[in-house]
Amino acid sequence: MSAPVSAAGTSNRPVIIGAALTLLVLVLLVGGLAWRLRLQLRAEVLRRESEALYAVASLAISSSPAASRAESFEEAGAVAFTAALESSKLRGVMALQLFEPGGRLRQSLPDLGPLADEARWWREPPEAPAARFHPAAELERLFGAEMEPGARPTVAPLLEAVVPLRANRPGAPSLGFARYWLDGADIAAEFARMDGRLVSLAVPAFCGAAAAVLLVLFWSLRRIAAQSADLARANAELNFAAKTGALGAISAHLIHGIRNPLAGLEGFVTDPALNAPGGAPGEALNAAVETTRRLRGLVQEVAAVLRDEGEAAADHPVPVTEVLEKLLQRTAPAAAAAGITLEHFVPPDLVLPSRSANLTGLVLANLIHNAIEASPDRSRVTVGAQREKDAIVFRVEDRGAGLPPEVRAALFEPVASGKPRGTGVGLAISRRLARHAGGDISLAHTGPDGTSFRVTVPSWQGPVPA
Repeated sequence: MSAPVSAAGTSNRPVIIGAALTLLVLVLLVGGLAWRLRLQLRAEVLRRESEALYAVASLAISSSPAASRAESFEEAGAVAFTAALESSKLRGVMALQLFEPGGRLRQSLPDLGPLADEARWWREPPEAPAARFHPAAELERLFGAEMEPGARPTVAPLLEAVVPLRANRPGAPSLGFARYWLDGADIAAEFARMDGRLVSLAVPAFCGAAAAVLLVLFWSLRRIAAQSADLARANAELNFAAKTGALGAISAHLIHGIRNPLAGLEGFVTDPALNAPGGAPGEALNAAVETTRRLRGLVQEVAAVLRDEGEAAADHPVPVTEVLEKLLQRTAPAAAAAGITLEHFVPPDLVLPSRSANLTGLVLANLIHNAIEASPDRSRVTVGAQREKDAIVFRVEDRGAGLPPEVRAALFEPVASGKPRGTGVGLAISRRLARHAGGDISLAHTGPDGTSFRVTVPSWQGPVPA
């Protein structure tokens, strides 16, 4: 069984990972810059050595009248080789080769054998001196010496330089070029000193930069962690506010819905015919019974929605036809009493999440009751639904005279109602319920031929059981 991970360790893990990645990037950056500087410094040292050889060889050629006046290698080849030998005395040269301007090997001291094409690392003909360093050259292989069986080769640092040979005067022709093999011990020691200086500079620079970056990083990550905690608390508070706001809207819907039925019950209780000696309840009793049924259905409907909101139960698919059938059953008595015919058209494949279905039922119930009250006798109220992308759009249409301008100006805001015993908050409550379901409500049309409202809610996105 694994040991539990503490909350502190979990919260510090991103900080540790971030610090490690930052240090890795910093190591690569400082190391890359130091390596590039190392290569540049070594190139400068090699250029210095090759130019020194070039200066000595050019001076030796210029000091010879025959070589300084020569116009070709054939005229001054021997002088050029002598000049190369003179320069080699000053630089500790171990081997020397003389090449014609075309690149053919002319003389070698000592004899190093034929030169392979892949060994020609310089540009031909070389226009400027160049050099390269061999930190561990095998001398026996270079000079063609035989080794005893089982003997280990002699390894030493060597400097290889290629120097063009020409007189030190403007327009002087090339007299070929010389290839030097020099003892590279001094160069190796100088490279080692430069590497030491680079390390002594790079390490403090890295440590200082790492300390500064880590301080800033830890401070930033701590701030981010604190802000993340604040954001989590704010999200929790927003979720709580949204839930309480939805509960308030549902409660307001309940109060709005039972206001008129309660007035009907009050009328039944205070009916003079019922209270007169020998009076019979008659139609008043039937109205009271129907009102009581409406109240019970409304309370049960709202209680189911409140239960789903409080328990945060998992969603399941609910067919839209089922939602509308229940809705029309509840509104049919009110429609019949007002002489209104209820019509509906819904495709059979439309499905809603259960939570959205409950809230949508409350919104549509309010719109249908408003449509019944706004419609003239012997007219129709139509309820329809259709799919639009990932949403389901409901339409509730009446055949009334349309909404007056003052109502349209503040359509979904609590206002003074123009209907008898109206509260003026029905549409405002309906919009809050629709938005809590993830959708919205809008006015699609209003005019002398009637009014149409549009309710949009997200459809069910999961698989639908067969």
